[in-house]
Amino acid sequence: MDDSATPVRDDPHSLAPVPIEIKDIDEDLAALKRGRGARVWTTLLCAGLATFGIVRWMENIDGSQAYAAAAERLEAINAQQGNSFMHCVLPDVQRSQLASRQALHTAFENASERSQKYYGKQLQRCAILSQELEQQLNELDVPSDVYQRVQKVRWAARELNHALAAYRVYLQDPTRPYDYVQATPMIERLTIAWSDYEDQRAQVNRALRDHP
Repeated sequence: MDDSATPVRDDPHSLAPVPIEIKDIDEDLAALKRGRGARVWTTLLCAGLATFGIVRWMENIDGSQAYAAAAERLEAINAQQGNSFMHCVLPDVQRSQLASRQALHTAFENASERSQKYYGKQLQRCAILSQELEQQLNELDVPSDVYQRVQKVRWAARELNHALAAYRVYLQDPTRPYDYVQATPMIERLTIAWSDYEDQRAQVNRALRDHP
């Protein structure tokens, strides 16, 4: 028997290491990383969209609250200064009786004819309310897209003060007796100023209330 010839043993249970393809492992790891990265980016994208949606939703809520708050403040100013002013200059007239410009003009005429020159003292007492009305409107904070509309209300309130002052100066002038012909254009100016203020205020109020 020749000992130099060593038989080759084909043992399936041999403990010899099985060669592993490093390239295949790298590819698997890369694929795993790509899949994990895609999931991470997808998660981040969804989170970003959700955050953006929440921010926009909160902005819409804040915007709606700003319009509602401005509308409430405008109505409070009108109730505290506007309505009080009208009740002061025409204490015996209900607001329901002043549904038209002509009715308001008639009410001013009647008050003027009844008190004549003494009506100037009453208007002087009421002037503080119209001045406060203008001041409060000037300080009213509103969203930018309704700013120009609110400016028209402010201009109307300013004209109301000018019309009131002109009529009051005439009535309180001791050198000028009360004359219906001279008083009429000043009454008309005062009537137009208040009517314009009411119209402009109503338009702004609707714009604020109806804002989506």
